[in-house]
Amino acid sequence: MSSVYGDIATSAIYQAMQGLWAEQQASANNIANVNTPDFKARDVNFESSLAQAIAAGDPSQMQVTTPESTAPADQNGNNVDLATEMVTSEKAGMQFQTMVDAMNAKFQLLSTAINGPSSAG
Repeated sequence: MSSVYGDIATSAIYQAMQGLWAEQQASANNIANVNTPDFKARDVNFESSLAQAIAAGDPSQMQVTTPESTAPADQNGNNVDLATEMVTSEKAGMQFQTMVDAMNAKFQLLSTAINGPSSAG
């Protein structure tokens, strides 16, 4: 693996964060355009690509795709479903925070391994 993150787990966490960030950005853009005539929402796909990249031993090979949503459009040609986008945004935000927590835990383990346990308290 040629990742600057040193190991597959750290690289996988980082790549998941990249995919989740893209999902949050797409959802925010979809929400911002909920009333724009003929606007077509974007979906974000990265999970299966990340799983394949991890299985191949190099999470950095993950691809994020943002195809146009195939959801039906309303009378003005817009296909943004506000409720779905709100759920998607919240879910991606919670998953992103989980990945941040995982990355922080990983760095804390490295710090403990290098410096020994902290003597707080």
